[in-house]
Amino acid sequence: MAGPDVRGAVRAERLVSGADRRAPWMLALARRYVRRRIARGLDGLRVRGLAEAREAARERPLILAANHVGWWDSLLVVALDEALGTEGYALMDADGLRRVPYFARLGALPLDRSAPPRMRAGIRAAAGVLDQPGRALWTFPQGRYRPSHLRPLGFERGLALLSRLAPDAAILPISIAYAWGERPGPAALVRFGRVLDPATEVDADVTALAEDAVAAGLAEIDTADAESGWAGWEVVIASRGAAPEQGIGARLLARGGGAGG
Repeated sequence: MAGPDVRGAVRAERLVSGADRRAPWMLALARRYVRRRIARGLDGLRVRGLAEAREAARERPLILAANHVGWWDSLLVVALDEALGTEGYALMDADGLRRVPYFARLGALPLDRSAPPRMRAGIRAAAGVLDQPGRALWTFPQGRYRPSHLRPLGFERGLALLSRLAPDAAILPISIAYAWGERPGPAALVRFGRVLDPATEVDADVTALAEDAVAAGLAEIDTADAESGWAGWEVVIASRGAAPEQGIGARLLARGGGAGG
């Protein structure tokens, strides 16, 4: 009989391989945690273009192509999947997924970058979930963290392969940035772009089109007005962090007569 370590390894590999898929109870717990974490750690989550993205998801499967800023992006994926109302999956580095195999219960699918054939096999397997409207696959075509202001964004070619393998899916560009306002943490701002239909973009480079669309969304985020409280941006998760005038530091400054000049 196999020992607990062997059974655990086999179970982890089943999860990583996609033999098991999203667990509703675990996803519900994760969403609750993510909402609380974003509300307390960031100045909320605000979006534009959500209604149009929801409509697109009801009509066909979507490949969600987003820039990759940092660690917070993974939490945003969980929150935005709920806001979109999609059955969402996300490509994740295979080694990382083996270390935290329970992410497969949240919809993570493995992508092994160790060799081109293995990477293509992972993309091919991930394309298989895009078989009906309402399903969505999150991708970060940059393949690594990269500040949102750097150009070019550097999207990799795997997006074009995924699009060819999932011909019924459209591509939805998503721009993510973190902007500072009047609170201790930055606001997460997400712009859903115009849906790209590879079937109608004859002879077009869909990777370049998606990269340009994400860059345009980031340019729009750069014009967002923090002083107005991000007016015109829909609040998906409101901040629960203390405003500057309510924090302990502000109270201490007020008691001491304010900052010296």
